[in-house]
Amino acid sequence: MDKVKVGIVGIGWWSDVLAGVIVKSDKLDLRACFTRSEDKAADFAAKFHCEAVESYQAMLALDDLDGVILTTPNSAHRQGAEAAARSGKHVFVEKPISNTLEDGRAMIRACEASGVVLAVGHSYRRHGALRHLRRLIDGGELGRVSLAEGVFSNDNGLKLKPGLWRSDPTEIPGGCLMQIGIHQIDNLLYLLGPASDVSAYFNRLETEPDVEDVTAVLMRFASGAIGYVAANYISPRRFTLAVHGTKANAFFDMDNDGLRLQRTGETKPSPIEYEPNDHLSTELEDFAAAVQGDGVPEIDGHQAMVPLAIVLAAGRSSSEGRSVALSELLPEAERPIRKVGSFR
Repeated sequence: MDKVKVGIVGIGWWSDVLAGVIVKSDKLDLRACFTRSEDKAADFAAKFHCEAVESYQAMLALDDLDGVILTTPNSAHRQGAEAAARSGKHVFVEKPISNTLEDGRAMIRACEASGVVLAVGHSYRRHGALRHLRRLIDGGELGRVSLAEGVFSNDNGLKLKPGLWRSDPTEIPGGCLMQIGIHQIDNLLYLLGPASDVSAYFNRLETEPDVEDVTAVLMRFASGAIGYVAANYISPRRFTLAVHGTKANAFFDMDNDGLRLQRTGETKPSPIEYEPNDHLSTELEDFAAAVQGDGVPEIDGHQAMVPLAIVLAAGRSSSEGRSVALSELLPEAERPIRKVGSFR
């Protein structure tokens, strides 16, 4: 089967990461790139052996282009997705789907009306350790899950300067929770199922721009479990997950100890083997498969609306000093139902 030909829109450090994955794939082909800086586009095209086009419209006019990958600022996602849908091009957009639920809904409507795929880049749930942990939960190895904790920190906030889109609070409502913490929110949704309400605290302590750099969110799940997500933009990198059950606790440290399990009666956790994978390649090739008619994306527009709604609900909780039901922002009818497994 022919490779799915894609164009990348918005050239930055993350587009380089995704392009590096695409050029190694036997299912995707990097056809074109576009950004407003001609020099950046030319350098990118030379590095990844694709065509630098003069405009987004020119990219969408390419007859042999199947889809676009949007690594643009969050507020530009809707415009880019709608234009692609009108041109019959499939859409992969980096998380979050958008800054607002209104824009996310519009993107879903546009892609569904045109019959094109809309996939959203929540990649960490595809990590081999997360896949294995999900199987352990579904298989009852942990017993009833009562508590889950996800932490994501890095010190990128200390480097932020005014004038960049990542420094603009209107571009990233919720600050570091929208930028990095949303990954752990999606991970907990993947592992524990639907959430019902949230309580949160946001603060800005050190960043020069007016962007929240430390956030903490409590999530209550329909299963009865409680989840905690912390995002921090002013401390060294940390990416950890802990899931607590009546039969065992599981711990995942992406950068150090891998996946470990501590069963009831054991005094310390022991390493668990899992099948390693490239979670970014898995994500992009899932998009390619959907474009070719082989199923639907794991994270489509409807799925991606839920972590966005939780970030927005967390912001409301922090500013208003109260718990916020997810239904205040996203009606239950708009939330996908987990189709497989159990929560115990």
